[in-house]
Amino acid sequence: MGGCGKTLMAIGAGLALLVLCGVLGRLLKPESMRERLEANRNCRLCDLSGTDLRGADLVGADLVGVIFSGTDLSGAVLKNADLTQADVRYAHIQDAVLDGATWVNGQTCGPDSIGRCLTADTAALIASRRCPDCNLKGATLASLDLQGAFLRGANLSRASLSQASLSGSDLTRANLSRTVARQTDFQKSLLLEVDFSEADLAGGDFSDAYLRGSLMVNAILTNGVLEKADLRQAILHGARLAGARLTDADLSGVSLKMADLSRADFTRAHLDGANLVGAVITGTTFTDAYLAGAIWVNGKRCQAGSIGRCMQ
Repeated sequence: MGGCGKTLMAIGAGLALLVLCGVLGRLLKPESMRERLEANRNCRLCDLSGTDLRGADLVGADLVGVIFSGTDLSGAVLKNADLTQADVRYAHIQDAVLDGATWVNGQTCGPDSIGRCLTADTAALIASRRCPDCNLKGATLASLDLQGAFLRGANLSRASLSQASLSGSDLTRANLSRTVARQTDFQKSLLLEVDFSEADLAGGDFSDAYLRGSLMVNAILTNGVLEKADLRQAILHGARLAGARLTDADLSGVSLKMADLSRADFTRAHLDGANLVGAVITGTTFTDAYLAGAIWVNGKRCQAGSIGRCMQ
């Protein structure tokens, strides 16, 4: 038994060593975020910004409050997942399967939710272009043709609207705070007292839009088109309007305190009574702009006859 016993002991020791090495290997080799997600299906309140989750199996995953900024979820399977309060504004969800998932606003994604969550309100809007006072928080509406939509009082906060067409729409007193609407068409839309706080509206077209009394605090309007727009009494504290075109726009009584107006074009714009205290005006054009009564960047009021420049 001596030789046989030693052989068996050696084999046993070898097997034990292999098992130990395997365990240690798993301990020493960190799992990828994708592996952990697919294994545990729980990442509540995680920051998954920039994570590659293409085609990931996330069926039933707990993703409450997750930040998906720049996350690639293309083709991922998110059936019955919980995305309540998640931030999906900058996520890539092309071909992602969302059937039965609980969406950002707490509503359920219906059948055929491929690439966008079709909640009851979202589906109604797409079908009829009417959804006043609807809960469209976090709605995935990018690139859709929604011209002439009736969305008075709707909650579109944190929605994805980039490259959508909303020209001629009525969004009176709607909530679009923190919405991403890059290069979106709002031409001739009724946007009275809309909340655009901290919204990303870069490159958007607001030509001839009615924006009176709108709230655009810290909004991004870089390279936006606001020609002939009515912005009377709008609040744009800290807004970023670098390179924006505001020719012939009415900005009477508007607040542009601390706004970035670099390279913006205010040719023939009405700025009477506007407040520009602390605004950045590097390379800004004010040709034939009406500035009488405006409070200039230095806190002094522009005197009568201030056309094209602030006379103090």
